[in-house]
Amino acid sequence: MGIVDLQDHKKLEILRSQIEGFKVSDVMDTEYPTLSPEDRVKDALAAMKKSGYQDVPVIENGNYVGMMGYGILLRKKGITGDMKVRNLMSGAPTVAEGDNLMDVSEKMVSNNSRQIAVVSGNSKKKIVGVVSRGSIVEVVSSLKTINEIRVWEVMTNPVEYVKDDDTLDKAIELMRSLDIRTVPVVEADGKVKGVIGMKEVIDTNDGYRSLADLGDTKISVSSVCTNHAETITWDSDIEEAAEIMCKTGISTLPVLESGSAVGVITQYDILEIVAACRQREMLFVQLSGLSDSDKEYSDQIYEFIQGEVSKISKVGNPSSLTFHYGKYNEGGDRQKYSVSGRLALDSEVFTAKEVGWDIVKVSNDLMRKLTAAVMERKDAKDTYRKRKK
Repeated sequence: MGIVDLQDHKKLEILRSQIEGFKVSDVMDTEYPTLSPEDRVKDALAAMKKSGYQDVPVIENGNYVGMMGYGILLRKKGITGDMKVRNLMSGAPTVAEGDNLMDVSEKMVSNNSRQIAVVSGNSKKKIVGVVSRGSIVEVVSSLKTINEIRVWEVMTNPVEYVKDDDTLDKAIELMRSLDIRTVPVVEADGKVKGVIGMKEVIDTNDGYRSLADLGDTKISVSSVCTNHAETITWDSDIEEAAEIMCKTGISTLPVLESGSAVGVITQYDILEIVAACRQREMLFVQLSGLSDSDKEYSDQIYEFIQGEVSKISKVGNPSSLTFHYGKYNEGGDRQKYSVSGRLALDSEVFTAKEVGWDIVKVSNDLMRKLTAAVMERKDAKDTYRKRKK
């Protein structure tokens, strides 16, 4: 069917109607690990390792209060194994048992969640289950309509990777900059050697010693990564990709052409397809992390975004756009802006990062990067489509 064909109303309705047949109650886990706010980071890591969960619910006085996950360890520096979960956990969204998988997928994608808590009761704080990305991917693997979408139509391309002779700190920095938790490892000739993710990083560190210097680790990637990576060819269908992920329990598949990596497809990408089926009326735009003094520039930033979105809308249907702002000192008293952008378009997500002194300029430059990425992706798809024919 292809992502271009997802704009065809009839075919979209078929896929949507199939997904609508599943609710959260059909796919949630009723047995799951939990943590207390008073638990330590080393307790959280032990729970993650034992359960395979990357995000673990935190419960206090019988109520759900947040999530503790690998993503937090990746983003925050200076973490030690004895730090309390209370000081690190994140406030994460929740879902109800009757919610449909399209809404759940959108929440997972927008919050980059691997697991999401299912709550009930009047207060919506009593946790009754957990939904994982893998359980939704398993549903997708059973939908025959999905086999009309090819891997090349949704894969991330060009592929971001580390070389087998790189050091661990480079892999960690790449994951931090892209807000991802797994990257392929390639050899000098471009062949895929394996993958490395936060799981391997944490296991290497045993999860119990200080994590403060994790980003400075000079261990070679080749000594840490998996020695075998499940892969898929660029012209395979999404059904096959989902089946491999379900069978092996992995979340990331390097995409190959003639043995070399040309892209990556992940559980995240498959959830994006599910989320794309959700009916929506307008683009959701969010600027997060702005200080009160910076908010006066919001109108200028939104105005530029509107112009770029009009260009993007000619080649696809954007559904959400998020800019997250951070500041840091680079010597002296002046603070520099670091802005990360995430654009959801059809069943794909485009990310970019920009750094600069002027908030308006850095925002506009970031938006230009996202627009350019969309246009480059369109050209790449057109190339693959012509070759397929």
